[in-house]
Amino acid sequence: MVTTAPAPGRHRTSRPPRRLPGVLLGLVAVLAVAGAVAVFVLRAGFAPVLSPSMEPGFAPGDLLITRQVDARSVDVGDVVVLPRPDAPAERYAHRVVEVDRSQAEPRVRTKGDNNAAADPQRLRITSPTVPVVAGHVPWIGRVALLGQYGGVRVAVIVFAGLCLLVAAKRALW
Repeated sequence: MVTTAPAPGRHRTSRPPRRLPGVLLGLVAVLAVAGAVAVFVLRAGFAPVLSPSMEPGFAPGDLLITRQVDARSVDVGDVVVLPRPDAPAERYAHRVVEVDRSQAEPRVRTKGDNNAAADPQRLRITSPTVPVVAGHVPWIGRVALLGQYGGVRVAVIVFAGLCLLVAAKRALW
């Protein structure tokens, strides 16, 4: 076999490594599996921030990462995610500013860090556990908010499946 040098004046074109997209897709798949393990094994939850009431700590569009704690252990200063009294299907995240444990089910009063006054209602916690914020990821909540639309959810699931198929194909062939 004879190899020749490129002709003078001609340069090899620089192409991105062929494996880079496969590695990136594989990384996305690993992160998705790690997220699923966090949800099912560590009982972690996620909640997007919808309003500026918790600024400067949490901005609209951030994604809150929560962990379930015993309702009796919620304390002043914890940021909890609770159902809204006026819309039980929706949740909000505010800081606990008052806890009353004199009854079997604790009652809490909350306040947004950016709000001038505490929320008017005291909420009775009826569930055995409460999601408490353990951390947050800036901007990712905007993507999570897209998940409230059925068409977007189906498109994301189909896209993730195609990414996994492409990654598997590239890994095997």
